[in-house]
Amino acid sequence: MRAAAALERALSASGLPAVWAARHPVLRDREVRERATAHVAGSLRVQPRPYRIAAGLALRLLPLAFLLVTGRWVTMAGPAALANGSARLARLPGCALLLRSAEALALYGGLDGGPDRLVRGAAPQPPVPPSVRTEVTT
Repeated sequence: MRAAAALERALSASGLPAVWAARHPVLRDREVRERATAHVAGSLRVQPRPYRIAAGLALRLLPLAFLLVTGRWVTMAGPAALANGSARLARLPGCALLLRSAEALALYGGLDGGPDRLVRGAAPQPPVPPSVRTEVTT
């Protein structure tokens, strides 16, 4: 549970929710943005540990990368600067993947509107297809 809270804090501190709001008007609503943030954090939480560590590190470095490409801290940037800065970050290979995947998850989580099963419980287990035999035959 501590890891989930750390990921959510890193996600909020990264400035990504503000970037999403600048780029997508639907995510400007606080409730929708909170659902989006919870969905992204929940999705990161169910990843294998090395991925969670890498994502947490990337999220913590994102404000510095934003400062380097824009000359402004993400927390001090207005909507236009957030949109322009994220577009510039999207041209950097490592940042591009993080921005695209987090933004897609945020839009999905924010617009879905339902309770987020990734936030509530353990990682979902895929169902066993009915055509796969699960018993041992001798």
